[in-house]
Amino acid sequence: MRTFFPLAPLAQLLLALLLLGLPAPARADAPARIADYMVMDVCVDAADAILPNLVPGDAGCERRRDLRPGERPPYELRNFLNPGGDCRDDGGTVAKLNRPVARDGQTRIVSSTLSLPVTACSGARGRPGRPGEGGASIQWHDEGYGFIMGSYSPVALSIYQTPLCRDGSRSSQRFFRGWVIAPAAVPAVGQGGYGVFESRLATGAASALPRACPTRYRRALTTWLVAPVTFTAGRHLVSIVSSHFAQVSRDGLSPGATMQMEQTYWTREFGLSRWEKWAREDWVHPRSRRSAPDLARELRQRGRCGPPVGGTFDISPRTRFADAPARDDAYARVIVDPKTGKRQLWLMTLCEDYTNIHLTPAGTPLPDASAIADPAYWRP
Repeated sequence: MRTFFPLAPLAQLLLALLLLGLPAPARADAPARIADYMVMDVCVDAADAILPNLVPGDAGCERRRDLRPGERPPYELRNFLNPGGDCRDDGGTVAKLNRPVARDGQTRIVSSTLSLPVTACSGARGRPGRPGEGGASIQWHDEGYGFIMGSYSPVALSIYQTPLCRDGSRSSQRFFRGWVIAPAAVPAVGQGGYGVFESRLATGAASALPRACPTRYRRALTTWLVAPVTFTAGRHLVSIVSSHFAQVSRDGLSPGATMQMEQTYWTREFGLSRWEKWAREDWVHPRSRRSAPDLARELRQRGRCGPPVGGTFDISPRTRFADAPARDDAYARVIVDPKTGKRQLWLMTLCEDYTNIHLTPAGTPLPDASAIADPAYWRP
């Protein structure tokens, strides 16, 4: 695994922070920890008790901290239907919580996504599932990285096994560093890097995996950038922007022949705050046979997500992210090889922005994590 850290000029991003009214990055000798970017924050009083009806970013939220196991935050994250559209009841189609869950002396972070009841707005602009149906991803961190261990949806159970399985196949560490987010010590604003990580995707229940470790693993490229981001409803938040490419070039310096990428945004205020699916311009959906440009145009027309993070920055000597020429029919970016000048156009084909914040009534119970969180992820 190799890591590289030169990105866009820091001065430009410091200026962006100033214009957005965001705080300057922490000193280099006191880096933020990725755990702070994976769990929702709550507003608290001088006695450390959660304050109701307040959300991080509100004027009255003078103190805040990470949510703790067993606590119910006074708000939940939702996606958007059509921000600024004709329908004023934009309650979204799903509700998300990014919360720590403790079991048998171990803590993991459960990012649950549960379907909401159909409304006039959602019925016209989405295909929500049955109320209460949904999924989750199981996340954690070690001394080196934050990562996703596995995920659940009504379609499939996905498990990311890694070579750490060789140190103990019955331990949950067999799922560590399979889908990496970013380093545990978060780079300063304006910095980032990349890594090549090995994993083996399995489906089904994690607790039902064979005891034997996989014999082969697949290499994938992950890049990360810490930058100020303007989310769909206008919230300005410093974010870890993590891009997971399905493959990597032989030299480990670029996406190579990769055709798809998933990009996630992580904030200290809310945890996992946005998800995007990107595809190379020449990619075609294997089932619908629709092209990436066609899917990107549909996404832009639906208007459920604002623009993704932009700018030009180097990830490695062979990978540069750059803004694509301006267009109003799709969200796009260019990935350039600085050595050869080869350019590939990438398009955003799916997106969910979870910064549509809704207060929840006092006494609202926490979702039951047992149905969406396999106990294998909590094994010592």
